[in-house]
Amino acid sequence: MKLIRKITSSGTYSKVIVLPREFLRALSWRQNQNLELELDEKGKRIIIRDAKDS
Repeated sequence: MKLIRKITSSGTYSKVIVLPREFLRALSWRQNQNLELELDEKGKRIIIRDAKDS
């Protein structure tokens, strides 16, 4: 599934992207879960994974 999302502001410096509920359910992610973010500058993407899996 592919969706388009906008980047919005949360405070002065933070930005927010809202993840669809279906994605969170498929990954069994929940509120307050620790996630690991990785920036792939070469591929121009952000990789988000469960912090426990890394």
